[in-house]
Amino acid sequence: MNEKIRAALLMQAEEKYRVFSSGLLPGVSGILGVRLPVLQRMADKLAAGDWKTYLDGASDASFEEIMLQGMTLAKAKADLTEKIPYVESFVPKIDNWSVCDSFCAAFKSVRKQEKEAMALIDRYLTSKQPYAARFAVVMLLDHFMDEAHLNALLLRLTCVQAQEDAAQMAVAWALSAAYKKDREKTLNFMDAHDFLPSTRRKAYQKMIELSGVTQEEKQKLRELRGLCRK
Repeated sequence: MNEKIRAALLMQAEEKYRVFSSGLLPGVSGILGVRLPVLQRMADKLAAGDWKTYLDGASDASFEEIMLQGMTLAKAKADLTEKIPYVESFVPKIDNWSVCDSFCAAFKSVRKQEKEAMALIDRYLTSKQPYAARFAVVMLLDHFMDEAHLNALLLRLTCVQAQEDAAQMAVAWALSAAYKKDREKTLNFMDAHDFLPSTRRKAYQKMIELSGVTQEEKQKLRELRGLCRK
């Protein structure tokens, strides 16, 4: 199966897109240059078939092959508890934001099993591995960023221990999304809890860049950003 998948990917690879993707993902090796919609269609087919056999023997030879594994796992129509051993095997393979965020975005089924999903997310929030922590944060951001979960989501962001940009940029992104949901609650929460100064600056900057933010709000956010020590 790996040979057929590799051949199919190579047929869809574009050199210009490979160069473009490599620029967005410095340090990531094995990029073939296959566009995301192509990978999504392939993942749909694999997820509808014997996805376990595929994942058990899947190749990690290229960026796209790893991306395809994540998408297939996320899309597979199975109980979350059945997927957890595969999640545990896949998360250590994540070494860039693109694989992480695409995997999380495709994992739409977690809303149907909230209790199990939150237990899984909580296991990774405190990981010292930056992309494991990012996985947890982006899962919250993609699937539980609503009024019903906002208080719990904000509290969970304080649990992130990984200090690398991969994790902390996701925290800043989540804080800005929370701000869009409830400006006052999010700013009050940030005022009452410790976040890295660099994360605060990034969060305030992302808030400033949100659509619908008034000039008055932007000025306040700039002032708050300026208070963050270097």
